[in-house]
Amino acid sequence: MRILVADDSRYQRTILQRLIESWGHTVVLADSGDAALAALSTSDPPQLAILDWEMPGLTGPEICASVRKVCDSSYIYIILLTAKDGEAEIAEGLDAGADDFLSKPPNEVELRARVRVGERILSMQDELIQAREALRFEASHDALTGLLNRGAILKYLENEFERSRRQSSPVAIMMADIDNFKKVNDNFGHLIGDRVLVEVARKMGAVIRPYDYLGRWGGEEFLAVLPGAGGDAAELGERFRLQVAAISFADKMPPNVSVSIGMSIYEGGRQTVNEIIQAADAALYRAKGAGKNRVELAAPLQKV
Repeated sequence: MRILVADDSRYQRTILQRLIESWGHTVVLADSGDAALAALSTSDPPQLAILDWEMPGLTGPEICASVRKVCDSSYIYIILLTAKDGEAEIAEGLDAGADDFLSKPPNEVELRARVRVGERILSMQDELIQAREALRFEASHDALTGLLNRGAILKYLENEFERSRRQSSPVAIMMADIDNFKKVNDNFGHLIGDRVLVEVARKMGAVIRPYDYLGRWGGEEFLAVLPGAGGDAAELGERFRLQVAAISFADKMPPNVSVSIGMSIYEGGRQTVNEIIQAADAALYRAKGAGKNRVELAAPLQKV
């Protein structure tokens, strides 16, 4: 763990640094309140801070208050060092955002115990953050493929639709459906069907540009949102098709995989998101009817 030690006394900084480093931690030093706040305001600040109450520039409580005003996902555990031991002073420090107090000069055994308390609390915080992020991911992603789920991809589509309308820039919608997927499940079983879904998702995910969005629309159907794609939409769709057509399973089950793709382009107008999706869906069914494993582009939408 990285620990900030802020004290205007070089002697006190040196003593604390040697102690804390002997416990296996990395020490960051600051000789003033302003330097301490700067160290705690970086994108990757120390996880724990030991601050002297009285320093040139900002005081320890003032630093606490400034740190607590910042809404950040990572919590900094703060211990104040002070010669003040009155109830009013302690209340002032706690109200400012300090987590703990130690009298100066700090006792080595007590300091180590307080640091360990901070470690335990920060460890619990990390676990809570990981659990929160896992729940957030599960809420917006498909459990099998790891792609955006239907609700999430629709939200991105709505956002890009509104951006396209404001900026008069095109956005393409790609609807892709795995060909003969029911036969895969019937002939090889649902576990193999799941393997196909995962591999198709992986292959298509390798084709999308950094600013594209790809999601599982439902069943064996996928939807991609391609901002800025206009005249090159069909070419982008062909890249997806070829990527999937190149899938080869080592055990030859199933022997081949392909997708049919329908695409529509919105370039400004009164159409709704549903109408754009329906246009792509209609183009997809034309691709199915024309022999599958192909890309069909919807007729241009009217700019009215």
